[in-house]
Amino acid sequence: MTEQTGKTIRWLLALIFLASMVIYGVWQVERAIHNTTTAATRGLDQILSAITGSKTTMVEGRAVMEEKKQISELALMEMQMSAVRKLENSGALMKYFPLGTKQIAVRGHYKVKAGYRLQPGVALQIENDEVVAHFPAAEILSVELIDFEEVDSKDGWANKITGEDRAWILRELKQQMEDEAKKSGMLDAVESTLRTRLKDLVGDQKVRVER
Repeated sequence: MTEQTGKTIRWLLALIFLASMVIYGVWQVERAIHNTTTAATRGLDQILSAITGSKTTMVEGRAVMEEKKQISELALMEMQMSAVRKLENSGALMKYFPLGTKQIAVRGHYKVKAGYRLQPGVALQIENDEVVAHFPAAEILSVELIDFEEVDSKDGWANKITGEDRAWILRELKQQMEDEAKKSGMLDAVESTLRTRLKDLVGDQKVRVER
């Protein structure tokens, strides 16, 4: 073996050694990333269960709720709100003989709950070291009447307030209360609450909520 051939062999061995070290280093990094991701993924079902109060399971790296026959609800905010609705009606007999104008105004006091309907598709998963929560849009879950009072009531001389009038105004009042709750910023507060809860549970990882 010549001296030149010996040098060539030594260079080849050195290159093989360096290549092996690089491959080993890459393998170690990938293994560490995999182990970190696996550890993070392993707790997603527990996080989703803590938020929703439902039984969860892991499916292909995603934490999902176990299927239920009925859609459950997650109420994250509850407020007591009030609204006033008025009714005014002028009656006439055969369009020619006025029967007087009846007026009624009712103030309703309600308990309003807002949150999420937990339907299929609610899930948590890891994407690029970020926790992604798949939730539906926040909505008003219920508008419950606590009490009501008539703040104004006046019969026409032959046009009296009836039980149907009171039933109508209470139905309209409930719808008005729901509309006002949506405009109040309550739904934005619910989504902010969800993000805060997720952040508290996942720790230092980034959190993103998608519909």
